Amino acid sequence: MRKFPSIKAERMLRILMNNPLNYLKRNKNRGSHHYLVAPGRGPILFHFHKNAEINGRIVREILIEKAGLTEEEAWKLLH
Repeated sequence: MRKFPSIKAERMLRILMNNPLNYLKRNKNRGSHHYLVAPGRGPILFHFHKNAEINGRIVREILIEKAGLTEEEAWKLLH
């Protein structure tokens, strides 16, 4: 199991909303939370503060457990 890097929330949102994940924001946003959905993938409730740093453990959880990527696919998106 690889140790995933910490990244800024802004970068994480870009990764989720661009190819190949293609998540879209839904209007169920409340404050700093974004509700993201994508066809064939699990929904993600994303706590967004532009310059906040997201711990590598959380990055891994979002990409692998919530978005359904393999560890290798998730690693390639980050590097």
